[in-house]
Order: sequence, then structure tokens, then C-alpha cells
Amino acid sequence: MSAQMRNMGTGFSAVLLIAAAIAMAQGTQAAAPAPQQAPGNRPAMTFPPLPNTALGQKAALMGSLAPKWNKVPDLEGSGKFPASYAAAPNGADYVIYEPKDLVGAEAKGKLGVYVWGSGGCSPDAAGSRFHLTEIASHGYVVIVPGKILSGPKAPPQTEGPQAGPGMQDPAERATAEKMVAGIDWILAENQRKGSPYFGAIDPAHIAVAGFSCGGLIALKAGFDPRVSAVLIESSGILKNPPPGGLAGLPQMTAVKKEDLDKLHTPVLYLLGGPEDIAEPNGLDDFEQIHKSPIFLGDQPGAGHGGLISVPNAEGTKIELDWLDWQFNHDAVAGHTFTGPDCELCHDFRWQVKRKGI
Repeated sequence: MSAQMRNMGTGFSAVLLIAAAIAMAQGTQAAAPAPQQAPGNRPAMTFPPLPNTALGQKAALMGSLAPKWNKVPDLEGSGKFPASYAAAPNGADYVIYEPKDLVGAEAKGKLGVYVWGSGGCSPDAAGSRFHLTEIASHGYVVIVPGKILSGPKAPPQTEGPQAGPGMQDPAERATAEKMVAGIDWILAENQRKGSPYFGAIDPAHIAVAGFSCGGLIALKAGFDPRVSAVLIESSGILKNPPPGGLAGLPQMTAVKKEDLDKLHTPVLYLLGGPEDIAEPNGLDDFEQIHKSPIFLGDQPGAGHGGLISVPNAEGTKIELDWLDWQFNHDAVAGHTFTGPDCELCHDFRWQVKRKGI
């Protein structure tokens, strides 16, 4: 992978709750374990097991290890600007990941903005903390709707069926509207004297990204004309959405295939192969996108979230190359995606599709 390629712990409690809904909407026929009763107003749902193959076992192992990352201490990222995260100032309902030395980072150049949609559209803004801290360490202010509900900075969790970052009131979940409001907020802070972000932000470098359900709301947020890059991890608009929607998760059916024509920026899709519950939807999105350049990378065996579920994850590195290419016109980073001998094109682990690239 290129020299520019560079690092997540996802909220799998929320992700597994919606995996069944995705499977049902895709019409998955695989045998499933006994139904799991979902909390609150969600119906009982099942999700298909991974195939008993080497790649299926790899994806299952990644999924089984994911909850253990919740206990790992925070990292600062491998970029030039060691990063951290905290609740947004002034009471804004976001968590901000940013370089610890914001002034020093700004002195090297204006900071880009990266707005993230969490897996399961969860209100846990720390579920992907390794992925997001890594992005921030490369000179971005990362904005995530929600609160810190997991990891070492989270408050103690109560016991019971409503405990955990994936079990909150549906009204607390992340939405495309909250992501767009995050863009409004940071751009207002960029102009407000006395703000730590006053004059620090580059309004031309705004990316929206997301994982699973968070990828769906990122797509919708990507219709905003201020957005200049869209990055989608293990997601795609449902091919066969249920007529009545999904209880408690309207975000899953808020965008339709025809809405993809509203995208106006280059789009990156990263999928985890047949072991990724979202792969059929993401592949179909590729076929439906005609007006924007799109690069799709699909890695069999990575599974749902495996590309960003560990520190220094491969999906995170690829995202950073995409951002460097799109925002900074970095030719080395661009070689990850462009030309007949692009880095991912001749990497045997990846299956690549491109349009307009």
C-alpha cells in the first residue's frame, strides 16, 4: 500500500441489532440462530450466521474480538498531530476528535472537517474512537453526533436490558440532519471570535463518512452542497426495504436508490466481502451511481466492520489516502485508486470497481 496509507473500535452492540434488519431487507435465505428479542420498540430479529469457511471464520473472529477493544486505552493516532476527543464545547450535542495542539496543527494549514455516522446510527460517539482519532491526527476536526458512551472516558453503565450504547431511545440516534447540523456548527465556530476554531477550518474540505447504518445517513448528508467528499464503510441503500420501514430505525430507509443521483462529489465505498451483511447493498449502489465518480473496494473475509475495527485498520488507511487525494491532490495517495496499476487494483485481497476514476 502507498506511503500515504495509514488506524476503530465499533459499537457492535448496535450493529448486531440492525444486522438482522439488513438481512431481512435483502431477503437472506441462510439459516439463522434462534430469534433474539430486541429491546424497546424493536421486534424480535434474527441474522444469518457467517459461512463455515476460512474467510467466514476470519470475519467471525474479528466480530468476536470487537467488544474487547472497549477496554483498550485511547490512542493518539499515527499522524503528525497527536489527537484526543471530548464532548463539544458550548453544550453542542457532539463529540469532537481533534489534534491536541489545535493551534500548532492550524499553523501547518487549515483543518479539514470529517463528520461521522456511527454504526447502528448509535448515539455512542466513541464506538469508533480508534478510527476517528487516527483521522483527527492527520489534521482533521472530526464531528460525531452523540455522547461518549463506551471506552475509558465513558461514564459507568447501569445494569439491565437498557444498558449499553446500542440500546438508547431511537430519538437519540444519529441522523443525517444531525450530521448536517454538525457542519453548520463548525462553520459558525470558524467565524466566531473567541472560538477555539476561529479561522482554523477550511470550508472547502468537508467530508462525511459512516459505517453501516451510519453510512446511510452519511450518504444523505452528502447531498449537502458544502460536502466535498463522501466515504462509506460496509453500507449501502437497502435493495428491498420493508414497506413499513424498520421500527426505531427510520434512518435505514430514509434514502432510496434514486436519491443516489443527488450525490455531487466523488464517493468511496469499502466493503468486507460476502461475509459483510451490507455487501449486496453496496454493490448495488455502485451500479446505481451514474453522476459521480465512485471507487468501490471489496475485501472478502473482512466482514461487517472488520476494515475499521482495530487500531491502524486498513479501511482507515485507505480513507486517509482518499482524503489526501481529494483534498490535497496528493499523487502518491491518488495512486491507491487511479491508473491501471493502482495499489488496490493489483492487491490480490481486494476486488475493485471504478467509475469516472
